[in-house]
Amino acid sequence: MACVYFRMVSPRFLAGAGSLFLALSMQLALATHAAAQSDISAGYEPVELEPVVVTGTFIPTPPAQNPASLTVITREEMEARQESSVTELLRHIPGLHIDQAGARGSVSSVYLRGGDPNYTVVLMDGIRVNDPTNSRGGSFDFSTLDADNIERIEIVRGPLSSVYGSDAMTGVIQIISLRGTDEPVSGLSVSGGRSGHFRTLVQTRSKIDRFDYSLSGSYLDHGEPVEGSGFVNRTFNANGGLLLSHTSEIRSVLRYADSHLESFPDDSGGPTFAVFRDVDQRDANELTFGIEMTHRLLLHWDTRLDMGYYDRQEEIDSPGVAPGVRDPFGIPAHLSDNLYRRYDLSFRNLFRIGKGLRLTMGGEVQSEKGSSRGSLSVEGVPVPTSFDFERDLLAPFLEAQYTFSTGLLLQAGARLDVPEDLDSQLSSRFGISYKIPSTDTRLRASWGEGFKLPSFFSLSHPIVGNPGLVPEASRSADVAVIQPLWGEHVNMSATYFSNRFENAIDFEEGPPPLLVNRSEITTEGVEMAMDAKAGRDLDLSSHLTYVKTDIKGTQEELRNRPKWRGGFTAGWHPVPALVVHLGTFYVGSVLDSSIPTGDRTLDDYARVDLAMTWTANPAWQYFLAVDNVLNVPYEEAVGFPSPGITPRIGFRARW
Repeated sequence: MACVYFRMVSPRFLAGAGSLFLALSMQLALATHAAAQSDISAGYEPVELEPVVVTGTFIPTPPAQNPASLTVITREEMEARQESSVTELLRHIPGLHIDQAGARGSVSSVYLRGGDPNYTVVLMDGIRVNDPTNSRGGSFDFSTLDADNIERIEIVRGPLSSVYGSDAMTGVIQIISLRGTDEPVSGLSVSGGRSGHFRTLVQTRSKIDRFDYSLSGSYLDHGEPVEGSGFVNRTFNANGGLLLSHTSEIRSVLRYADSHLESFPDDSGGPTFAVFRDVDQRDANELTFGIEMTHRLLLHWDTRLDMGYYDRQEEIDSPGVAPGVRDPFGIPAHLSDNLYRRYDLSFRNLFRIGKGLRLTMGGEVQSEKGSSRGSLSVEGVPVPTSFDFERDLLAPFLEAQYTFSTGLLLQAGARLDVPEDLDSQLSSRFGISYKIPSTDTRLRASWGEGFKLPSFFSLSHPIVGNPGLVPEASRSADVAVIQPLWGEHVNMSATYFSNRFENAIDFEEGPPPLLVNRSEITTEGVEMAMDAKAGRDLDLSSHLTYVKTDIKGTQEELRNRPKWRGGFTAGWHPVPALVVHLGTFYVGSVLDSSIPTGDRTLDDYARVDLAMTWTANPAWQYFLAVDNVLNVPYEEAVGFPSPGITPRIGFRARW
């Protein structure tokens, strides 16, 4: 197991943390004073704190007015689809491609608008969970994430380094957990299915005076739907909020997940082509903890302080990959024990100036440390691959928004990231949104810059790491038209986007093998979506995305990025107690590669999923979900077959 460590942080981080601690102390004092005064002030008119409506901005903005490209997956949609995996929930998002080699147990990766998986920031209740110690450059593995305790998922496409700093070059995905309810609600959910699938969830939510809470615990054994795959997960979630006064609130969130994952190694050719028949064994523990405090100092002045902690430990035992067509040496067997910790403190002030102007100013302090203890087995001789790395960062930011009486909204923001031992990175972003009154047509456009600091693995790995790497950078723009029809019973949208990525980190085979900055990549395309309400009992939606990618100066193609993908969903309520959900998605042909086979183009495919939920009474609910109803064979990675038709059946009891 990875060891626990303590260290001295840099003076710069201590200064930044001291400033934020002072701000917190002042805020706590003001909040306590406000709480004491709120109940005795005669004639006091309570002022509700304005909620943060969407991800991707510091200024609360209604989704319809937001200049960014935004999609929200609601709890209602999750319950209708009966998915146990966030990977499956993300398959119907315009501009987003997600793949998983075979079944859960392998790594699941997101490609937003053709960008690499590590160009997307993933947040859980505002806490960043990207891990820069992994060999994937800091991407997040969605295969470990269940849908048990999620209120909604917000996906914002486009560069957002002006808000979130490093890694947010193609977008942000935020998972927001359930909160307490006014009336006590407790429940038990149990389901089972093909190939040994078993899942259970216990949950309770309530509100006691000014305190609300939500607690849940779950267990999942995904079975073995594909040879060599395995996924067992235990998760605990907690979300609690205390209303100190009419103007102040403290909220805390905690998530702990313990996962065991098994799969044939990446690039091995999977169950079909792998020469070595042993599989990767991964054990991962994740802990996220956060505290958020909001306080309205004055009628037009809100303050907010966020403190976040993320801890991830992962042990990997891999048999390696035998030599093959693409690589005459293969990948040696290897062991690694990785530990990563991140501390975040951020503070911001929101000012409302006049009728239309809103201004946010603040800053963030971040400290992160990672270590890896491991070795490669080269002809039976262990070769060390251990490394340690730490990095502190300060980042002031500013965002402004002005809404004209005509409905025109202008937004601009900038953030200066000052990382330790690297050049400072200034990221800016501009957006515009306007609604044409005569036709209700919404027009929006945005432009922004993004960057990504080199991962700990890229800088420090003793074999392929390169301490001379510089940050990757991006410039992106998009333009969209959103048109409601027939009294908003139908909403149609079309978005054009263009991205340019510079100093992309790539692998140079050598000798010696080395990670280098060498590639310039462009992606552009169109996202189209339509939602329709066909009467009171039928909801329809569809989406289609085209993405063209290019590696400048080469004839190579980017792998794992289909040019075409789309889908269609229908939600039907034939009677009030029954919900039927039908979803189908299409993925075009895609280039992939494995060591045994070399490059291969995977065939396009279409999959159909069906879910039915019957609410017998307020206390009992039964559901049936069938993935890949038509049992279509397909591959998302070379040699990894699809699980085939996968039925699950279960119930929920509430009291």
